[in-house]
Amino acid sequence: MAFFIKAFGVKAAPSVLAYALVAFGVTVYAREAGLKVGSPGHGDVLPSVDYPIPSNFSQGVTQSCADDLEGDHSEMSQFCGAKEKLPADIDFGVEQNAEGDTADQVLKLIESTKRYFQNEVLVKPEYESVRDECKNRHELCSFWAHIGECEANPGYMILQCAPACRTCKKIDIRNRCPLDPEAKNALSPGDLDKMFENIMESEEFDEYNPTILSRPSHPQGSKKDSDYNIGPWMLLFPDFISHEEADRMIELSEIEGYERSMDVGAINFDGTHEDYKSSQRTSENSWCQDTCYKDPVAQSIMQRIADVTGIPEENSENLQLLRYEEGQFYGTHHDLIPHQLERQSGLRILTFYVYLNDVEEGGGTNFPRLGLTVTPKKGSAVLWPSVLNENPDLQDHRTEHQALPVVRGVKYGANAWIHQ
Repeated sequence: MAFFIKAFGVKAAPSVLAYALVAFGVTVYAREAGLKVGSPGHGDVLPSVDYPIPSNFSQGVTQSCADDLEGDHSEMSQFCGAKEKLPADIDFGVEQNAEGDTADQVLKLIESTKRYFQNEVLVKPEYESVRDECKNRHELCSFWAHIGECEANPGYMILQCAPACRTCKKIDIRNRCPLDPEAKNALSPGDLDKMFENIMESEEFDEYNPTILSRPSHPQGSKKDSDYNIGPWMLLFPDFISHEEADRMIELSEIEGYERSMDVGAINFDGTHEDYKSSQRTSENSWCQDTCYKDPVAQSIMQRIADVTGIPEENSENLQLLRYEEGQFYGTHHDLIPHQLERQSGLRILTFYVYLNDVEEGGGTNFPRLGLTVTPKKGSAVLWPSVLNENPDLQDHRTEHQALPVVRGVKYGANAWIHQ
């Protein structure tokens, strides 16, 4: 199996790759998936395996059918089959292949798909938002549906092969991931101020030495010349994690592996958004999952953040682990992503940024509208809101910020985005 994947540049469900090789009359042993597949007609049963089928599988299947093979292809072409041509007035994507021993069953599924389109997708109002995008996006969608991949690999199939799987409604992300009417928001109007005031007044958090960098107003009886800005809440915790914890988080970030940081891009047909490389964001990042997420140090830090904010850890994204080398930066931006208001996650309402090392020069977190720059200090953290106290569904534009270029040294950080 490994040689096939490497040779054709394909990563796909072992069950699907195995069927592709069966077309060549080859017996395949897929040890990792526990598969044994015989030549066509041998009666071996292929179990479904719960691995996603990636979008680049289409190239691999085409090549494996003969295009990239040297020599006489006439015998191999027997296994490639002919494409089933569909009526011009029923367009549900790429023409489908019906081939080999399963051709009759696949043709029946294609006819059933046509009726599904005629009787439901094209006429019922609940399909109006998805009609143009409900398409089979691979020529083997109907074959895969026939062998059970709609159930075995729903993450790929329900979107890329929606007609064959009868899942056109799921293309609309509002149907695929509906809002839970019973779900409670983390913050109601007025709760943001209460949360920050509680952090400052509670002795429970004194060990982190919380310091006000900005707040909405001077509290009654305080001196007007207090050393903080008047604006949105912003707190600094000089002693939020130990140096040993900071070192361990850097180790874990290296284990997870760094990639170029990406920004949110154009919307896809299924309601998701593309990632794209931005010239205004040149850092690298990894995500605290797998080994990192299970680590006691990471668990302790995430629980600490939940305790301070009073918002459970499940409302937070995985920690984003960042590395800025000399010259790298992140231009002025805001952490709130507007379209998440209509998503299950809800908006990002808070950012809790932990500094994992001292930076020789540069690398500060600058808030242009507030005239504030937080200097990286190992073990410290800064907390600020992305939304307004009076309406947590609205963005607070005052907390736009930028990661200033690192002039000398390297900057490491851990970012927790907390959602509504």
